[in-house]
Amino acid sequence: MGGLARMGLPMRLPVRRDRSRPPFFLILVIVSSLIAGAPAARAQLGALDAAEPPGPFLREALGTPYARALLAELGRSIGTSADPACLQSKNLGAAQLDERARDLIETWGTRGLTQVAALRDAKAHEAQFAASAGADAPAELKRLREHPDVKRYLAIERDWRLAKIVDFVLEQFDRYALVARLKLKSVLPLASGNDALLRQNPIDSLADSLEAFRDKTKSGPLERYLELVDASAEAMKTTIKPEAAATALLGFFRGVENDLAALCIVKR
Repeated sequence: MGGLARMGLPMRLPVRRDRSRPPFFLILVIVSSLIAGAPAARAQLGALDAAEPPGPFLREALGTPYARALLAELGRSIGTSADPACLQSKNLGAAQLDERARDLIETWGTRGLTQVAALRDAKAHEAQFAASAGADAPAELKRLREHPDVKRYLAIERDWRLAKIVDFVLEQFDRYALVARLKLKSVLPLASGNDALLRQNPIDSLADSLEAFRDKTKSGPLERYLELVDASAEAMKTTIKPEAAATALLGFFRGVENDLAALCIVKR
């Protein structure tokens, strides 16, 4: 399996039961299948926390060990793919490339995530959520976030979201680099076949931890919270047009080749 099909895989959730998947922070999983018109991708939308903008969240995510490993891989990819004479003329060594790689992903990733987050019509979403789950559902969801069991769950789930957003952003980068025929190898390990890097991905183990926490606590408030998150996701997907989602994803890294050219990366 190669190309776009392989790069679509990282966004699938490692779940064991229909309702065991963790809620999303942003609209992370409007993936290639949605661009093709498959409604299943929209079913994986989750709760948006409008109080936490994409920029700071992505910055935090890029500081995690898994993200640092991926960014180091991107720096190596640029170093081995760029024209050596060009790199020498610009005095760009490994340290400079690593720093520029992080800046590039943070800048363009924040821009792309902001575009994706803007797909949500807050008023339409809340109205649909209230209509489908009850007039008190939005307020109840907010109250439940303060419950101790939910807070403990969300503390684990935050690390999952941090890893997930890194995968999401770099998946868009890999996909755009392939489509734009940029002279770069894939960064994400499922596409590159880098098993050592794949083993550093914490998403599966964190999903297991979330599942174990639910099994151990058997918390009614937590289950109700997750039920409302699912209802919120279903409401959200009715307010987002697949065409708009496709446009946002296709434009996620459009133009990044100009910044990559400054790092001596050209088209194949």
